[in-house]
Amino acid sequence: MGSVPFAVGAFSKLFLKAGCRSVRVDGLPQFLERLKGDRGVLTVANHISVVDEPFMWGTLPLRTFLDSRRTRWTLGASDVMFNGKLDRWFFEKGQVIETFRGKGIYQKAIDESSKKLDAGNWVHIFPEGRIKQEELHSLRRFKWGISRMLMECERVPLILPVWIKGFQEVMDEPRVWPNYLPRRGKDVTILFGEPLNPLIEPLLAAYKARFPVPWRPGTYDRPVGQDLEDEPHELATMRSEMAEAMRQGLMELGGRVGEVEKLPPSRITGW
Repeated sequence: MGSVPFAVGAFSKLFLKAGCRSVRVDGLPQFLERLKGDRGVLTVANHISVVDEPFMWGTLPLRTFLDSRRTRWTLGASDVMFNGKLDRWFFEKGQVIETFRGKGIYQKAIDESSKKLDAGNWVHIFPEGRIKQEELHSLRRFKWGISRMLMECERVPLILPVWIKGFQEVMDEPRVWPNYLPRRGKDVTILFGEPLNPLIEPLLAAYKARFPVPWRPGTYDRPVGQDLEDEPHELATMRSEMAEAMRQGLMELGGRVGEVEKLPPSRITGW
């Protein structure tokens, strides 16, 4: 395994341990056990700051970052993370899949993510598609790419929700002077939830019964509107239902933040 995930994971762990006033983590042992299996794992989380990635993974033991299959893959915007040779090297080594905003759900990044999941890897998504710091208890409509990612998996992965709170105080959006660096002394809460598979697998079964062979357009990288004009009408409905089921499942996990915040601060594990 390369040094980038390990170094970034170590820095994130250091910040959680030394830079935060308190960190409360719920459900981590169960999450770590699920990463050990040979089944792919898809995590979905709310997105509240520019440091959610990578700081939220500072809760994981450092040894996790030495195993590429137990280190998350994620999608990153090309115009933000792949602007130069150094950026490209860093984020590719950090297991970030280049994604092009505005090119719809039929693009290679989604194909690659499905293949990673079929191979037993872990893929993480912020399905809202951008940071949301207002009304932290609710979520934007999920982008449809996450539904297509699951629809085209040959083997359904574990679908695990993760809810985060507090990072919006560590570094808000937009970053303006003097807030170029993460703020210290904040309270952070991270919840790892139970699988959403009971909600999603019946919808996937209905999709595969209707489309035994996944529908794809003749040309990739088009705006979503063009794809909607060409694809079967019920396909968009199925994607929307699946995305909404995941959204509701994630918000249900977020509803437990209050009870977790009443618990004593957690110990951030080392190795």
